[in-house]
Amino acid sequence: MKVATAKKAIRQRSAWLASMFGCAAFLLLAVKIYHVPVAELTANLVVALVLLAMVLCVAASLGWLIAKFRKRPK
Repeated sequence: MKVATAKKAIRQRSAWLASMFGCAAFLLLAVKIYHVPVAELTANLVVALVLLAMVLCVAASLGWLIAKFRKRPK
């Protein structure tokens, strides 16, 4: 069983690495071929991260509020 689990973990890690290299290649192509400024890409990344943080904060607050109304222990 451990051998199968280890192989699965290696496959998952390899798939993750392949997707990261693919994403990096796509961004490099966007910068080199389409002349997209790096500053614009980083600004879009920052906006996406800020929005993600906002969504997570709202979800956490809503979860806390629901738990508080139901009076469940933490």
